[in-house]
Amino acid sequence: MENKLENIIPPESGNKKGPLSGIHPLYFIIISLAIVFFLYQIVGGLISFMILGQDMEINSSNLNLTRIVLTFAQFMFILAPAVFLVMLQDNDLKETFRLKLPDLKILLYSVMGIIAVQPFLQVYIYFQNEIIFSLPFGSDFLKQMKELFDTLEATTAKLVTAGSFPEFLFVLIVIAVTPAVCEEFLFRGLVLKNLEKITNASKAIFFSGLLFALFHFHPFNLIPLILLGIYLSFTVYYSGSILTAVVCHFMNNFISAVAVYVYGAEAFTDLESGNALSSAEKIQFILLGIVSIAVFIFICRLIKKNFVNKQEVINSNQVI
Repeated sequence: MENKLENIIPPESGNKKGPLSGIHPLYFIIISLAIVFFLYQIVGGLISFMILGQDMEINSSNLNLTRIVLTFAQFMFILAPAVFLVMLQDNDLKETFRLKLPDLKILLYSVMGIIAVQPFLQVYIYFQNEIIFSLPFGSDFLKQMKELFDTLEATTAKLVTAGSFPEFLFVLIVIAVTPAVCEEFLFRGLVLKNLEKITNASKAIFFSGLLFALFHFHPFNLIPLILLGIYLSFTVYYSGSILTAVVCHFMNNFISAVAVYVYGAEAFTDLESGNALSSAEKIQFILLGIVSIAVFIFICRLIKKNFVNKQEVINSNQVI
C-alpha cells in the first residue's frame, strides 16, 4: 500500500516553489521595476495612442477619456504586475503587502506628518529653482530641461483641473486614489519587502524611497520625492500596514488637487518659477519651511516612539 501511494504522489509535491523564488531579492526588484516600466510606459503609451489617436494633446473633447485610460493603465500595468510578480516569487501576499489594519494612533500621526511637511516641500522647490536658474553655467541646458518638464506638468495640470465639484471627485479618483493604491503596492509592498530580505530596516526604507523618486523621472522634484518616498516607507514599516502609506499618499495628492481646484494651477506655476516673492515674503516663506520641517521631524519621532512602546507591550505580554 505504501509503495502504491509513493507512486501516485511525488515526494516533492509539498515543496513546490514559484518560478521566480530562486532569484536574489535585489535582482527581483530590478526585473520587477523594468517590467512595470515597460508595461506602463511602452504598452500603456501604445494603448493610449490607439484609443486617443494621433492627436495625443489633451483637450476638452478627450479629457475624461484620457483620465480613464490613465487610471486603467495604473491598475493594469502597475498594480496587477506587482501582485502577479509577488505570486511568482512564491511570497505570501498578505505578508508582503502588509494587508492588515494599522495602529490607529500611528495612522493619525502619519497623516499629520504628511500634512505638516507640505509647506517645507513648497519652500524647497521654490528656492531650489531660484538657485538653479541663477547659476552662471549650464543655464541654457537647464532652461530647456525645465521647459520640457513644464510642458509635461501643463498636461498634468489639465488632468487635475476641474470645473465642477462632480468633476473634482472624478479627478480625485484619477490622481489621488489610483496612484495611492497602485504605487504603494509596488514600492511599499514588493520593493520594500524584498529590500528587507537583504538589508536592515533603515536602509530598506531609504532605498525604497529613493527608487520611488527615481521611478517618477522628474529631476526638479527629485529631493521632495525622495523625502516623500522615505516617509511613506517609514510609516509602513512602523505601522505594519500598507494602508498607512495608501492614506498618506492619497492625502499628499488630495492636498495638491484641492489647492489646484481652489486657487488654479497658475498660482503654483508662478510660485515654482522662483520669481513670485518679495524679500520680506521670502523671509516669511523660509520661516514657514523651518516650522514645517521641525513639526514633521517631531511627528516622525512620535511614530517611532509609539512603535517602540507598542513592541514593549507585546513583548511583556509574551513573557507573561
